[in-house]
Amino acid sequence: MDEIELLPKMNGKQINTPCTKPPGSVPIPEQDWIIFEKLSEHPRPISPEDFASGMGPAFTVGKYSCRLAGAGNENKLAYMRIYKQIPLDGTRLDKQSVRQSQAHGPRKHVELEAFKSLTEKGSTATPRLLGYRIGTQDAGDLVPGGYIVFLAWEKVQGESLDRKYFWSLPYNKRKVIRDNFKNALREVLSSGYMPVLTSPSKIILNKDTGDVKISGFSQAARIDMDTKWEDNYFVFFSLVLDNYKRDKYLPNMATDLQVDQHTGWRW
Repeated sequence: MDEIELLPKMNGKQINTPCTKPPGSVPIPEQDWIIFEKLSEHPRPISPEDFASGMGPAFTVGKYSCRLAGAGNENKLAYMRIYKQIPLDGTRLDKQSVRQSQAHGPRKHVELEAFKSLTEKGSTATPRLLGYRIGTQDAGDLVPGGYIVFLAWEKVQGESLDRKYFWSLPYNKRKVIRDNFKNALREVLSSGYMPVLTSPSKIILNKDTGDVKISGFSQAARIDMDTKWEDNYFVFFSLVLDNYKRDKYLPNMATDLQVDQHTGWRW
């Protein structure tokens, strides 16, 4: 599907997120955001037959860079995700009444649910939820009356951790990152959500301070809030090596790896 047929050109658009009051946490104020760069879009098509069987409506999801509106806010940066219902397969060019008949309430997109849970628990281990809005598409849109969700979250200082960079560091620096990661992930686990497709890219590292944040909740999994930390999480996020076959992807590996005699893991 062509991008322009799914999400309109958004650069320069201003999006309002209303004041929300998560239970037990500080209210999130009303904010206006200006979108300035599209980062990605991924349609999730659904056939009429699959929809009829209960799979829910088709949608597309776009990620954008944005900033807080207003003079002097040029450096107050954030990310925005837009979830938008799209017509079922084969009906994109059908008349308005057909597309309107498909209008559906919003799916429970796990990213929003995860951010709300993290916010309610006062998480300091993840980017902050800065606002969200659940609305409906207007009469001239893809699915008139269909849902559209806007979600804004903090752009934290740092960059996604690169596997090659991490394994080129000396042991003492790797240990600091692991310790900070462990503290952050333990806090995330208590929220009842866990990033899936685990990789170092879900770890945002501030190289100046050593601070670690956990990201990547667009495909989060719901877990038991009593889930406890296990060292296997180091392996899942490639902060401990359990397989020599991956060494070929780490050409500048540090020479001070420590081997656990019981597991064979390298730290």
